[in-house]
Amino acid sequence: MSQKRVLFACDLDSQVFGALPLARAFAKRGWKAVFALDPAKSLPAVVAEQLAGEFEVMSRPISSLPCEDDAYAFDAIGVYVTGSRISLFRHAIELAARIKPGRRPALFCGFNGLVFQKFEEGAAWRLGYDVICLNGPRDRDDFVDFVQGSEFAGQPYATVGLRRRPDLPMRPQRPPRTDGGRKTFVFAEQVIVPRSHRERRALVATLIGLAERSPDWDVVIKGRVRPDEQTFHQQSMHIERLVNEHLERPQNLILSYDPLGPWLEKADLFATLSSTALFDALDYGAPSLVVTDFGLRNADGAHVFFSSGLSARLHDLASLDEAPWREPDARWLDRVGYGPSSSPDELVDRLEAFDPSTPLPPSFVAFQAAAQVATDSVSRGPAIIEAWNAANALIPADGFRPGDDRSAAEAALTALGATIEAMLVRPGEPVNDTPLAAFMRARGMYWIYKRTRLKLGLPIR
Repeated sequence: MSQKRVLFACDLDSQVFGALPLARAFAKRGWKAVFALDPAKSLPAVVAEQLAGEFEVMSRPISSLPCEDDAYAFDAIGVYVTGSRISLFRHAIELAARIKPGRRPALFCGFNGLVFQKFEEGAAWRLGYDVICLNGPRDRDDFVDFVQGSEFAGQPYATVGLRRRPDLPMRPQRPPRTDGGRKTFVFAEQVIVPRSHRERRALVATLIGLAERSPDWDVVIKGRVRPDEQTFHQQSMHIERLVNEHLERPQNLILSYDPLGPWLEKADLFATLSSTALFDALDYGAPSLVVTDFGLRNADGAHVFFSSGLSARLHDLASLDEAPWREPDARWLDRVGYGPSSSPDELVDRLEAFDPSTPLPPSFVAFQAAAQVATDSVSRGPAIIEAWNAANALIPADGFRPGDDRSAAEAALTALGATIEAMLVRPGEPVNDTPLAAFMRARGMYWIYKRTRLKLGLPIR
């Protein structure tokens, strides 16, 4: 039997982080996992290097991939892209399956880490995939309640968990060190948490203060991306700029963009506000804290971590030697997906039993709506729809039969892929960044621009 192959189609680093644990789980089960990146240069260098060190990587426009023969070289495709492109990809594969001979790949998608808000909206865009990946019982229960009683109640899903290294055995939390050596505290920075400039400055000041009061500790601020690199969220107040505002800094304060794993390997303590890096830390057995200095805000995800049993206020600590050492709450871990009730094996099992003759489940979002929202344009959306209609019109009413000439339809499908690629805004390109928006963002006043547009009833993406 030939080795099964799975492709992960990703467009930004957040999507890569969401797909990476699943890729490792597939590899552990004997599958060949490959990543398609669109474009590779959008990834921070350290992420691209880490990914290439573990998996085969190909640079490929994700938007046109469903219309290309390469997609049919895989048994399954995991689609981890932004917003409405998830639905657009699904419709394009469905059309291609009616045109191309041979078996179609199974399609699955999921969420990039914990879901803090708008879960139902995100789920609606994903309806119509062969499998939707959910983190754990918390998301599973919300999803079942969401689709119950609708025509989408039969949508398949799998609870895949939040372990970042499902390919490795779980480690117990290591005890506090007593050898008197230097210790390491790692704080995982988030691009937009906290959101305000005042609070981000206060966070940096707190970390610097801890470093000053903890001379026997190395205080590592693990930066999300370098100032010139791109991630899912746009930011106007980079962590490096905030750190550099303090001209006199303790020598034991380190701002690092190196991979997180080696830091967690040696960390005596880890902390974050609401980053899924917490689960990386748990995988490495690093004692961890959830920072509550800025209260509880759903938009920041603090409410999801509230019952973790790990809450602490860094500002209140006399030094890091006084930091609490706690085990995470077992019930909370299992509810969010870091427990025995959730595993990527559930997804792999489903896909190994997949029947390619099975039609895709029904989609809530129509192709036309997906094209309009993905382009956010009165001209580019209709261009994609026109190309889709042209390819669809060449399919016989009762479908192609063996031996039929499909060349015209295949050419139209290729043209559709080229049109989608040409019409879509590039990943990471702010849709509403007019010169005025760019000016406001660069000066840390984008919130004024955004609030004004909302009051005027204008769209914000």
